[in-house]
Amino acid sequence: MAQIRSLFFENLTLKILSIILAAFLWFFVSGKSKTELALSVPIEFTSIPADMTIITKVPTSTHIRVKGTKTLLRPLTSKPPSLSINLAKAVTGKNVIRLAQETFNDLPLGVDVVNLDPDTLTIYLDRFVKVTLPIKLKTKGVPPKGFQIREIKITPQIAEFRASEEYLKEHDIVFSEPLDISQLRKSTRINITLLTPPNELKLVNPERKIWAAIEIGESQAQRVIKGIRINFQNRNKEIGRIGISNYFVDLVVECPLLMQIDDIRKQAHVDIDLAPLMESNENGYYTFPIQVSLPEKVTLLSMDPTEVEIVFKKTDP
Repeated sequence: MAQIRSLFFENLTLKILSIILAAFLWFFVSGKSKTELALSVPIEFTSIPADMTIITKVPTSTHIRVKGTKTLLRPLTSKPPSLSINLAKAVTGKNVIRLAQETFNDLPLGVDVVNLDPDTLTIYLDRFVKVTLPIKLKTKGVPPKGFQIREIKITPQIAEFRASEEYLKEHDIVFSEPLDISQLRKSTRINITLLTPPNELKLVNPERKIWAAIEIGESQAQRVIKGIRINFQNRNKEIGRIGISNYFVDLVVECPLLMQIDDIRKQAHVDIDLAPLMESNENGYYTFPIQVSLPEKVTLLSMDPTEVEIVFKKTDP
């Protein structure tokens, strides 16, 4: 037992110092060994000229592989370096930017970039111009059965934009985001959002709201209603006898699409007033116009016949 205690506690101070020195050497050697780390680095474009814009899709990040000691690389896993590309000297059209280690921000001294993917960026820029363009509402779907769009009014009808020259080569109207009209059964007024492609078109006054007033009405259809009986008013059989050329009339009307013909027939009034004939009390041939009264929302387009011939003969005293 004494031998075991002697093994552990003899020269205890020296043994402890040896352990500490071995640990220090291990950390020192491991800290100095080189290793590689893959990182995704965000890209930021700065100093874009005020009258220019990027018109093509560009990557938002680039992939790099860096080499250094573990001590230097460890902070990069939580806070990777950034990449800022200064476009102050960019020109309209094609710009090729070559990436190098010097273009990365916050890269610790002693850490080297060993690979870039991609190692170049191609950016196209275009110049902005101020222009006034008309606005048009874009719709999707169709109104419910029996309804139709009567009119669409945009307020304001035009607006000022800053547009790229390339955009203006193909567009002379600015459309709204598609508005679903498949459930509209009554007129409405709605605030609309314009389709402004990023970096190609911008409202000069984005705070101003743009409204669309949509007038919805019932769909109209033409209907033929045959054989409506004529009602002869103020006829006095005691005064005399009459011969009538027509007792029925055919109508062509315009009415809401969902309105039934039978409903129109029941509510329609087709009359001829014989009062003038009874008052004149003279034998002969007479022509009387047909008078038609139709339900609300129904419009008379034509009728056949438009008048009726009547032969009158007085009753002998």
